[in-house]
Amino acid sequence: MTSPHKILFVCRHNAIRSQIAEALANKMGHGKVMAKSAGPEPQPIPEQISVWVTDLNGSETKPESKSLETMAMEQFDTIITLCDKSHDALPELATDQQHIRWDFKHTEDPEALRHMEMEISERLRLMLQVKGLL
Repeated sequence: MTSPHKILFVCRHNAIRSQIAEALANKMGHGKVMAKSAGPEPQPIPEQISVWVTDLNGSETKPESKSLETMAMEQFDTIITLCDKSHDALPELATDQQHIRWDFKHTEDPEALRHMEMEISERLRLMLQVKGLL
């Protein structure tokens, strides 16, 4: 077994978009992917997102918002920014070998969140399939 493909998802507040992407990537990757998330301006995670992530993970552990600075020394195979503001704020990371730029608007609207979840899921499915991780 080779080591998992490490992905870092970055969005400005690390509260919604990157939390959703991290949870989906870890679930879809079935151990072949190890995803983390962070943001340049971490904020509290809304309760509806926290509940969604814990339900998806099948865990009692609530997700935590993390600062991008805490990831500076970690090695990642892929870095995905999820909004233009996080892309602009991304510091130079030594491990930024493959950088993907997605742009999702911030929302807390339940219907818009479902649409975002589906779009992130589909993009991840395609990316993981191309990389031979599905």
